[in-house]
Amino acid sequence: MTKIDSGTVRRAPEFCCKEGGVKEPLKKKDPGGMIAFLVHLHPSRIPRERVRPTFTFCMGGLAFYLFLLLLATGGLLMFYYRPGGERIPYLSVREIAEFVPYGDFFRNLHYWGGQGIVLFLLLHMARVVITGSYQGAKGWIWVVGMLLLAFVLVLDFSGYLLRFDQETYWAGFVALGIVKALPVIGEGVHRFLTGTETYGADSLQRIYLWHCVFLPVTVLGFMIYHFWKVRRQGWSGKAL
Repeated sequence: MTKIDSGTVRRAPEFCCKEGGVKEPLKKKDPGGMIAFLVHLHPSRIPRERVRPTFTFCMGGLAFYLFLLLLATGGLLMFYYRPGGERIPYLSVREIAEFVPYGDFFRNLHYWGGQGIVLFLLLHMARVVITGSYQGAKGWIWVVGMLLLAFVLVLDFSGYLLRFDQETYWAGFVALGIVKALPVIGEGVHRFLTGTETYGADSLQRIYLWHCVFLPVTVLGFMIYHFWKVRRQGWSGKAL
């Protein structure tokens, strides 16, 4: 048994992780890191300071929960949204908001969830910079986090374009026009993203596919890998 101020706790097993990383026996027995990941999800003991909400503020975890919310609400909206035609996308959004039971509630939940995940990711990365958690062996995790933020921003913007009113049309026209103007690769990238020569109603089919399939799968994959690497290497840096 190990004594602490508030009483006694069970001694941690040999495969438990210690401060800053994983014990050497675990590294030898578990080269893939899956045992380390499972132990960190449900550890036998936790250092007292890590129980405080201010230790990490759980910004990354909150962003992940918002992503799950987006998957659920987005799946419901897919039943009613129609991406084809000049006026059909906008009218389908109006139909969701005005005629579908609780449609406006779920649409707003999806919209504000998208803004919230961007906010929490920015705060999470600010906390990582302030505490120095990106330094040393965590450099690759920082790179993965930056890529994850970039994909989330593209995911958020692609969903914004699906409304297809005057405001979102010109936002997409300008943004994709900048992409198209890139030297050498611009036109190819534009066609790859939109499936058309010029951005318009016909482009929404491809953008809808990006927003509902490829980008969510990519973001989820990066999140799982990011969590696994953090759990594998342990936490470093200082608490706020």
